[in-house]
Amino acid sequence: MSTPSYTLVIENGPLKGQQFPVTSAGLQLGRSSQCDIAIHDPLLSRNHCRFELRDDALCVIDLASANQTLVNDKPVDEGKLSAGDRITVGETILRVEQSTPVAVNLPTDGTALPEVVIDLGFGKDNASPSAAKKSFLRPVIWSLAAVLILIVGTTLILDPSNRQQTSRVQKPQTIEQEKTLLLQYEKIEASIDNIFRYEMTLSPGGTLAVKIDDLSGKNRHVRKEKQIDPALVAELAREIENSGFFTLEKAYTGFAARPNTLNEWTLTVALGRNAHTSRVTNRQEPDAFRALREKFETFSKNELGIWAIQFSSEKLTELARDALAVARKKYDERDVKFGNLFESIRSYQEAVFYLDTVNPKPDFYTEIIDGFEAAENELGKRYEEQRFRADRAINLSDWPLAARELRILCELTPDRADTRNKEASRKLIDVENRLGKSRR
Repeated sequence: MSTPSYTLVIENGPLKGQQFPVTSAGLQLGRSSQCDIAIHDPLLSRNHCRFELRDDALCVIDLASANQTLVNDKPVDEGKLSAGDRITVGETILRVEQSTPVAVNLPTDGTALPEVVIDLGFGKDNASPSAAKKSFLRPVIWSLAAVLILIVGTTLILDPSNRQQTSRVQKPQTIEQEKTLLLQYEKIEASIDNIFRYEMTLSPGGTLAVKIDDLSGKNRHVRKEKQIDPALVAELAREIENSGFFTLEKAYTGFAARPNTLNEWTLTVALGRNAHTSRVTNRQEPDAFRALREKFETFSKNELGIWAIQFSSEKLTELARDALAVARKKYDERDVKFGNLFESIRSYQEAVFYLDTVNPKPDFYTEIIDGFEAAENELGKRYEEQRFRADRAINLSDWPLAARELRILCELTPDRADTRNKEASRKLIDVENRLGKSRR
C-alpha cells in the first residue's frame, strides 16, 4: 500500500509561490526565525501552528495563537487536513497538495513479462540492415584492444621495475566499516496537572531530531531537526564507548518525592554491535548515566540552539520571572555601577528567550518587553553623552581625562563583540599610548 505525501503550497501572503514538503519531523509555522516556515507578519504569533503526519494523515495544530488558525475559513485547535484544504494564518493562505507514489502492478496470473533484448550488432544471424550497419564496430573494437595490449606489454618489457611493483600488489583487504551510532533519549515529567515529554534521537544517518510535548494549559509542541557533521558524530561515538554506559543496569527505580508524580529518564544507545537501554525512575541518577545524559543534552542544545525548550512551560515561566527580577534590580541600580544598565538589558533578553515557545504568554510578558525597550533607550542616551565627554577631552588633548571617560564608556558596553565597545577600546589604546609618551 502506497504512503501519501503532502506539500503545503502558499497561495497568498509574503511567501506566495513557495512550497514546503511535510516531512516526518513536521513543520512549524510562525513569525519566529526559528520556525520551519518563518513569515514576517505581525498578525502571526512567534509560534503560530504546526503541521504533523499522524498515521499517514496530515494534521494541523494551533499553538495557542493570538489570531487563530483557520481551515477552510473555520477556526480549529487541531484537525486533519485533506487535499485541497486551505489554511489561513494572518495574511497567508496555504493549500494542501497530496500525492501518492505510483505502484507497479506485476502479473499475478503467471504471465511472463516481455523479454527486453539489447542488440549490439554482434550476432551472426542478424540479417536486418540496421544490424549490418552496426557490425562494422566489431573490427574497430578488436583493433583498439590489440593496440592497448601492445602498449602495456611494451611498457612492462622496457621497465622491469613495473613488473616487480605489479607482482607486489596484493588483493584489496576488506576495510572494517565505522561503528554506526543510534541514540535515543527521553525525559518525562508528569503530575496530575501536566505531562512534559522531551525526546532526542540521533539516527544512524546522522539526523538529530528533538521533540517537545508539553500538555500544560494549551498544548505546546516543538520539533527541530538537523543533519550533523559526521566528524561530530564520530567524536560523540568515541565518548559513548568510553563512558561506561554499557555496564549500567537496565532499570533504577525509586520513590517519588511527591505523590502522583513521575520523573523518568531513558537512554538507549546502539553503537556497532553493542546495544543497551537504561532507565531511571523517581531516583537519583548513577554517575555514568547522568554524565552521558548531560552530554547528550548539551550536544543537542549546541547543535539546534534549543537550550530552553527542554523545560516545561511552568519551569520556563519560573525562569523568566527570575530573570525579570534581576533585570528590574540592575535597572534600579544603574547609577551604582556603569555596567548595571547593560546587565539589565541582558536579563530582559534572557526572560524573552525563556518565553519564546510558551503560549499563551504570562501576564508579566508585557512588562518584560516594556522594560527592555526602556533600558535600551537609556543605555543609548548614556552612551552618546559619555562619548561626547570622551571626544571633547581628546580634542582638548587632556589625555588623563580622555582615558577616564573612555574607560567609563567601555564599562557601559562591556560586550567586546559590541561595536560601541570596539570603538571605545581603540580610542583608549591610542590615548594610553599618548599618555605613556607624555610621562617620559
